[in-house]
Amino acid sequence: MKARLIKYPGRKWLKHESLWGEPELREYLPETELFSPQAFIQMIERYPVLFVKPDIGMQGQGVMKVTHEDDTYVIQTASQKLIYRDLKKAALKLKKLIGAEKFLVQQGIDLIRVNGSPVDFRALLHLKPNGLWRFFGIMGKVAAKNQFITNHSSGGRPIRLHQALRIPKENGAQWDTRIKEFSILIADAMKLHFPKITELGLDIAIDTNHKIWLLEANTKPQFQLFKYHSNPRLFAQISYSVRLLRNTAD
Repeated sequence: MKARLIKYPGRKWLKHESLWGEPELREYLPETELFSPQAFIQMIERYPVLFVKPDIGMQGQGVMKVTHEDDTYVIQTASQKLIYRDLKKAALKLKKLIGAEKFLVQQGIDLIRVNGSPVDFRALLHLKPNGLWRFFGIMGKVAAKNQFITNHSSGGRPIRLHQALRIPKENGAQWDTRIKEFSILIADAMKLHFPKITELGLDIAIDTNHKIWLLEANTKPQFQLFKYHSNPRLFAQISYSVRLLRNTAD
């Protein structure tokens, strides 16, 4: 797949396809397809949970969760829960909810939880003048009660990695190293396919078996979560770096 000279690629499908083209990364990527009723039906028969999300979108807006248990299919949106016994009717309802927009259907990951609420993470990286990535760190997001979206706009709250993993803070260094290595692996692959990118916010999942997954790679990421990092100076450092990167001419 040829490199694309886009500084801020927005389409989730484009980024997923690019990373999926790297065989060594596939084990870290949830199975993802462009939405169609047929693709949805095939995937819901393989996975008990799917997420249906806009190809272009942010802050979890428009994301739907679909669960399959026994012969029941439950579609959850931000405002309603729809229950179907007939899989084809559930697929057609999703198609109607989506309309003419492009959406993705993605394998659901069994996320670690805090007090019953799912947690995912944001890792932040910026490109240094020497062409190497600077890894700023990682922060978690806990979904609000009875919510499946962790974003702040949906009531999510920040949490530090060791708190989410329920390990002593001093034992978190090994996890920090593991996630840093994972993040740089993804960032190098993204840079290969999108040579003009200079910043990345990686949405990372840790499942109940403590396997790391990449949910999404954002190329103009929000970074407010890092106000709550254990390093009180880190947010100012990130803000300064963002100003430099975004004021640089393409």
